[in-house]
Parts: sequence; C-alpha cells; structure tokens
Amino acid sequence: MADKKYHQGHDIKSLLINLATIICFILPVAIYIDRENTQNFCMAAAGGIALAILAPPVGLYRPHPYSDWEGNKPWPRRE
Repeated sequence: MADKKYHQGHDIKSLLINLATIICFILPVAIYIDRENTQNFCMAAAGGIALAILAPPVGLYRPHPYSDWEGNKPWPRRE
C-alpha cells in the first residue's frame, strides 16, 4: 500500500457509508441517554442509511478501463 501514489476511499459514497455506520453505532447510546427523542434518532439513522445507499458512486478515482493509472483500472471479469 505504500507504493500507491494516491489514496482511494475518500469519495462521497464511501464517506456517507462511514457516516451511516457511525450513526448506527452511536444510536443505542443516544437512545439510552435521551429516551424522549428515540423516534427522531431512529429517523436520523434510517435517513443516513438511505442516503448512503442511494448516493451514486462518484469521485475522481472511480475505476474505468481507459485509465493511465494501473491501480485505477477495474477488476477483470472472471468467467
């Protein structure tokens, strides 16, 4: 990994997935601390998950077959 010239994984979809995961881990603690807002916390978690799922995979380093970078080419298909 040290020989890569750029770092992958910081596109919008990856960041949204990470944020939704953090919200899901914090959800039980937030509900335990403030039970009056349980429905609001659950709606925020569901909204974060929906946003992470529906976000398109965009970014500068998305794999494409005509890339000059060897690490940016898509995986070959196994048949």
